[in-house]
Amino acid sequence: MFSLISISSKFQSFIPNEALGALRNIEYLLFDGNTLDANFLRSIGIMSSLKVLSVAQCNLNGTLPHQGLCELKYLEELSLSRNSFIGTFPTCLGNLTYLRVIDLTQNQFTGNIASSPLSSLFSLEYLLIANNNFEIPISFESFANHSKLKFVIADYNSVIVQTTSKSWIPKFQLEALSLFNCSQMPNFLHYQHHLRLLRLSRCNIGGDFPNWLLENNSRLGEVYLDGNAFAGSLQLPFLHNLKALDISNNKIRGPVPPNIGSIFPNLVISTMSNNMLEGMLPSSFADMKNLECLDLSYNKLNGELLIGLAREGSKLYLLRLSNNMLKGEIFPVSGNINNFQYLYLDGNNFSGPIPQKLSTTPLQTLDLSYNNLSGNIPAWLGNISSLTSLALSKNHLKGHIPPDYCRLERLEVLDLSENNLVGVIPACFSAFRELQRVYLGKNKLQGEFNMFSNSYLKVLDLRYNNFSGSIPKWLGSLGITTLLLKGNHLQGAIPTELCRASELRIMDISHNNLSGPIPRCVGNIMHQESIIVAYPYSSSFGYEGFQTFGGDTMIDVESSIKSSSPIMFLNNYAWVGAEFMTKHNTYSYEGSIVDDMSGIDLSCNQLSGELPKELSNLTQIHALNLSHNHITEMIPSEFSNLQNIESLDLSYNNLIGRIPTQLLELTTLEVFSVAHNNLTGSTPQRTAQFATFNESSYEGNPFLCGLPLHISCMEAKETPISPLEPDCCEDDTGFLDIESFYISFLVAYANVVFIMVVVVSVNPYWRNIWFYYVECFMYSCYNFFASKM
Repeated sequence: MFSLISISSKFQSFIPNEALGALRNIEYLLFDGNTLDANFLRSIGIMSSLKVLSVAQCNLNGTLPHQGLCELKYLEELSLSRNSFIGTFPTCLGNLTYLRVIDLTQNQFTGNIASSPLSSLFSLEYLLIANNNFEIPISFESFANHSKLKFVIADYNSVIVQTTSKSWIPKFQLEALSLFNCSQMPNFLHYQHHLRLLRLSRCNIGGDFPNWLLENNSRLGEVYLDGNAFAGSLQLPFLHNLKALDISNNKIRGPVPPNIGSIFPNLVISTMSNNMLEGMLPSSFADMKNLECLDLSYNKLNGELLIGLAREGSKLYLLRLSNNMLKGEIFPVSGNINNFQYLYLDGNNFSGPIPQKLSTTPLQTLDLSYNNLSGNIPAWLGNISSLTSLALSKNHLKGHIPPDYCRLERLEVLDLSENNLVGVIPACFSAFRELQRVYLGKNKLQGEFNMFSNSYLKVLDLRYNNFSGSIPKWLGSLGITTLLLKGNHLQGAIPTELCRASELRIMDISHNNLSGPIPRCVGNIMHQESIIVAYPYSSSFGYEGFQTFGGDTMIDVESSIKSSSPIMFLNNYAWVGAEFMTKHNTYSYEGSIVDDMSGIDLSCNQLSGELPKELSNLTQIHALNLSHNHITEMIPSEFSNLQNIESLDLSYNNLIGRIPTQLLELTTLEVFSVAHNNLTGSTPQRTAQFATFNESSYEGNPFLCGLPLHISCMEAKETPISPLEPDCCEDDTGFLDIESFYISFLVAYANVVFIMVVVVSVNPYWRNIWFYYVECFMYSCYNFFASKM
């Protein structure tokens, strides 16, 4: 007789009741990853001997049935994770008194766990409820008598503050606790001494750093206290078993303990980034034999780089010291260097040349940007065939881009911007197949750029160089999302092929010499909503894949540390984004924020023709700048469809007609300018957003009137009549009164003659001057006519 059924292959199943009846003596049923019928859980009650049931990721949905599960009175382990269950728990589940393990991870269950059947399951050891919509009281008082409770993993729920009527001491001793957004330190933690895993991330807990919590739990193996508001200094205790420590994104001050290498001798992963740590790097970091990942970025550390971090035989493969105040040369001592794969030293004050010893490392990411490095850009970097990201921006490097870089076949990110590079981009760059982001802006590069047509290019930044020629047509065939060509010498028309770049989110081709009309098809760019790809859910602890077999539940903390390190670090390229001018300012859009920004800047060119009404199809756009061109005709009223626009600049063109009143529907508009055109009529009514715009938004239009301009609008009192009608009279409001003009002219002429006669009669000096010029004039006339005879 079988006691275990485990289905690992994919199948779609409907198990009839009679078949389940034949399996009534089965104790272990594992259907993970298969597709089960919705009625399966209603029929399973007939399997009365069942102890372990796992239906994780079986496409089940809806609410849990009251019958079926509630009849499995001997059930010890239940996994419903990674399905789409909704609603609250049936109260009858409180009768499963033998239940030790319950995994509800990644569903949509609701309700307060304090009043749910979970609080009455006193045999419970593992409570895994992450990624749901539960309300979790921070006090956990409803679980005070759960003496067997060991693991509580409740991330991504709604943690609520609960005031307790009396003090209580829990009967449980947790081995693992993981909570997000808990807003305050749980009081019951003062009585916990067996914790091996602690995670209170993004809770915004204030006060001094809880050194006491680490002292009370000497068995700790993983500590994640990132995303809080802890202040004070570090007084860290000796923790022999600690392998992962994350205290990033806090307000911790003071130095890093100089003996950190001896108090955490087995540390594997440590991140203390985004704090206020200061002083020099402790040399004891070099004594950590198992250290693999170290992140101290965004602090105030100073001094020079520790030579010991690069010692031969070290396991350190990820080092991130970005945005500190470190100085000196990068690993100045000669000799072998360790096996760095990810090296982030950007945002410091390192100087001198880039050390050639790095050429022997298996680097995948090298970020030395925002430093004071000098010398020629190293050609030997082309020998590191494993490189996928190379960032040397904002230094003082010079010379040509070495053709040796063409050997970097795995390169995905290349950032050489803001240096003193000259010459052309090597033509062999066309061989790059994996290249996705290229930043070469603010150099002195020239020529054309027809060398990226075969890549998977997403971002191309060539701003402020000396590139010439026309915009390549092949750009439209790429899945490009960000195109920055500002401040070059590009000529010709905007190619219509560019309109096929449907994934384009940011396009800046301003400050060039582009001519011709704006293609109507530009309205098709960004027409679809952006698709933001989220990272799939993953656990830093390994509880998501806990194994249940033979009644033994295992959670391997040690192996989870290994799997968590790529999640914590490897997606952190220092600067992935774009600079784009909007609202009269230049902003840097970094990381996932780039996906939320969309804008087009065609300003400062020689573009002509009318303003295409098809641009109104850009309903997702946030910024549109067409200023300083030669665009004519009227502003389309269809622009009222730009419901997400925040900045619209049409200034310094030749636009005519009235400003459409439909633009008042643009409630998100923060910056608006139609200055220096030939617009007529009155300005839009000063309501909603338009009440915030001042005179500079409309100035330079001679025939535009109304607030905030200082020109009032006067309606015509009479309709002009055709001059064929003899009995009409002129409009009293005409520009000149002819009769008044003749009278004033004659009076002024008489006054001038009278004054001249008086002056000549009284003053002999002026009289002599007068007759002298009259005599000169007469001789000039005589000579003129004499020469014509």
